[in-house]
Amino acid sequence: WMHGEFMLMGKDKMAKSADNFITLQTLKTRNLTPLAYRYLLLQTHYRKQLSFSWEALSAAQNGLNHLYNVVRGWGKAGVGCAEYEQKFLKAINNDLDTPGALALMWDLIKNPIYPPSVKKRTILKFDKVLGLGLGKLKKQKISVPAEIQTLVAERGGARFSKNWHKSDELRKQIEA
Repeated sequence: WMHGEFMLMGKDKMAKSADNFITLQTLKTRNLTPLAYRYLLLQTHYRKQLSFSWEALSAAQNGLNHLYNVVRGWGKAGVGCAEYEQKFLKAINNDLDTPGALALMWDLIKNPIYPPSVKKRTILKFDKVLGLGLGKLKKQKISVPAEIQTLVAERGGARFSKNWHKSDELRKQIEA
């Protein structure tokens, strides 16, 4: 157990006595996951105050969803990346620098040198500390209907021939 700095709701600290607090049920009612709340908290050092807002929590949910989509798209985990694992341990052991650890995780994700299997193994190790549920993700299989694939191919041709009007029309059909 560790107590961090107080969370702010507007200009006041979040407190049950002030009736300005949120519950897990409040998150569920707004279609936000509790892990999005954790992701939001991990973005600020525990010794610093965090100003809570629904916009910030929504952005954390989007960031977490993006992380899930990236990791879900990778295959099986291979060997890890010792360089990043050492940097992660250094960040975490430096007064629990979770913002630095998250930045390092995203740096690894964007690093073009390492293959996805290496990234996945290392990020799953990171998640043993961060607790974002990355190890429970299943590979997502998405099937795109043939008619949509045809429209995408047509749009690609229109873009190649710089027919922007037709490309825009086809994009609207694909979105519909």
